[in-house]
Amino acid sequence: MENVLFSSLTLDPEAYYFLYVGEIKAACLNEFVAVALRRKYGSKVRGIAIVPDVMRSYPECDCLVINPEAAELASRAGRPVSLRIPMAQFATNVSNNPTVLDMVRTLLSRQGHLYVWMFEPKHELALAHIPGVTLLGPDPGLVHCINDKTWQYENMGSVVPLVDFDVCSGRDAMLAACERMRAVCGDGVFVSCDYSAGGVSSKVVRSTQEAACRFETEGRFLVSRYMPHVWDPTVLGVVGGEGEVFVAGVADMTIEDGNKFRGSQYPSLLPADVQQALREHTVAVGRTIGALGFRGIFGCDFIVDADGGIFFIEVNPRKQGTTMEFCCTMAHLLPPGAPNLPELEMAAVLDGRFPEGWVQPDYERAEHLGLYWGTYNHKIETPGMQTLHALPQELDERELFSRVAGGGPGGHIILEHVGAGVALMPGTFMGRVAVVGATRGQMQDALEQGKNAIAASVADGA
Repeated sequence: MENVLFSSLTLDPEAYYFLYVGEIKAACLNEFVAVALRRKYGSKVRGIAIVPDVMRSYPECDCLVINPEAAELASRAGRPVSLRIPMAQFATNVSNNPTVLDMVRTLLSRQGHLYVWMFEPKHELALAHIPGVTLLGPDPGLVHCINDKTWQYENMGSVVPLVDFDVCSGRDAMLAACERMRAVCGDGVFVSCDYSAGGVSSKVVRSTQEAACRFETEGRFLVSRYMPHVWDPTVLGVVGGEGEVFVAGVADMTIEDGNKFRGSQYPSLLPADVQQALREHTVAVGRTIGALGFRGIFGCDFIVDADGGIFFIEVNPRKQGTTMEFCCTMAHLLPPGAPNLPELEMAAVLDGRFPEGWVQPDYERAEHLGLYWGTYNHKIETPGMQTLHALPQELDERELFSRVAGGGPGGHIILEHVGAGVALMPGTFMGRVAVVGATRGQMQDALEQGKNAIAASVADGA
């Protein structure tokens, strides 16, 4: 397999397979997708993860690693290079990969049909158009439309509370809007390109000159007032049939430098009435995009100021960074047998409605469940970094959640660490911390331990 960096794939002739295409940090959700398909088909189901992540070792799963760009860099550097590539480019790489296409043909011949899912569906995944292949997720074209931040603000004003904003076509118009808004926004102005996520292509600026230096290309821009706030809540939901919206819960995001998402903590510390309002706003957004035909998992991000005022930031028409943790929480919060998030999404996409037996979580019980979790993504932003040593994963998240739910000890685990002696390109997520505790204090202590451990495994490679 010259076109594959790594493979642990051995096809079981008795298993029904599906594919996950995306970064390895979401491949853990294959466990829940398999449960959903097993309930539907009643057979042995296994997932295959096709990922771009360069690591010294991989979790025990059926996995293919494809990253031509990282392979080329590694040949020059003489050692592995971890490089994060855009998902649209990766979807194209996967769709043109001979090994993947051979595997798809084999699976279609064997089982007659093949499901594929992505963290965020991309229309560049051409293999999803092969006869017999079905994408388990929202329509990629609709996802692309909703992802446009300027579209969101132009269309959500009657649905959720928004900060003052302008939508600008062209850099000159954006700079003029910054100048106007800066005069009345003493705390700064938020500028974003129409397509931006996780702090990429956006910035809080305090002068027009700062905006000019940060944004040098033409395009459409969202320019909005930066609102001082205390909380950055995120709400995870699923859109089912007409008017059906499931809301998993509210978590508090960790935001660095004003707009860079790094992780979340649950349960939220916000008052119960504010959380209820956040859930209601999320349902309203879900129904709005559902009326357009969106079906599947989505997330809404908000800010809450010191007076409890809520303002909408964005809707992400895709799975969120909290999806795995909320799936693990739902496994202990929902009644036995109730469908979890991937099963809700699958039914919404395939049947246009939620399955029988779906229920909303008991949000009051969630506060007393005794499952406090947190996450932190360690992202590399400085050139020339490398890993010093490996931080192996000791157990999976489901096991950690079950251990704490059963009265056992909590703690932290390091997920998807790239291993020792790997060169790290800027933008790389070189490891993730996940923690679960029976109390908030235990969770936060374990989170700091995990963050310190992962930070100590990285150094300047010069």
